[in-house]
Amino acid sequence: MRLFSYKMTHDTGFAPNPFGSTLTLATCKPQIRSVKKTGDWIAGFTSKTLSGDQVGEERLIYLMHVGPKLHLRDYYGDPRFQDKIPNLGKPGPMAKAGDNIYRALVPGAHEPGHFEQLPNPNHWDIAMDAPSPFDLDRDVSGQYVLAAEEFYYFGAQAISLPESVRPALPRGQSAHGKLSSVEQAERFIAFIRDRYKPGRHGKPTQWPQDDSPAFASCGGH
Repeated sequence: MRLFSYKMTHDTGFAPNPFGSTLTLATCKPQIRSVKKTGDWIAGFTSKTLSGDQVGEERLIYLMHVGPKLHLRDYYGDPRFQDKIPNLGKPGPMAKAGDNIYRALVPGAHEPGHFEQLPNPNHWDIAMDAPSPFDLDRDVSGQYVLAAEEFYYFGAQAISLPESVRPALPRGQSAHGKLSSVEQAERFIAFIRDRYKPGRHGKPTQWPQDDSPAFASCGGH
């Protein structure tokens, strides 16, 4: 069992995207998306930047058990993830938060120039109303999309954990996440499974009060 934990600087419902029957990580965190495997566990926690939580006080935003891992070029056309394509014309922020924003332009697409970036409220140059080359380059560098059918997403209702079950956490930002020992991982995952049903238990931390989509990039990793 492998569990990797990291601290989040943004939680808009975009990375990860917890809507629909799966939680997906398709943008940001390129190192995690490229290296983590089916069967791994990934946990995202609050940070001082996101919620003011100090080191040692971080709360759990989400936990995912990585299931399907597919190449970014295959994500857009996969019928399982059509509801992850952002619809900017549909009312409500949920439809706009989709992370399925890259359409392959050529077979075997794997470079930034091989993809079209669709309009979206997160990885888009709002001022220019044009694609964001920085985000496109970083997102495509991760190459893969991680999806989880078993996930626990708390968002703005992020939960505090007893010290006895807290996994290993980096003090700051971590590109790959910090690996817990097998014993730590087992205690932590058992604690969550025993107390919560899989699925979404709260709205994203940065969720708009009106119909305007939240805008945020991913931070530095």
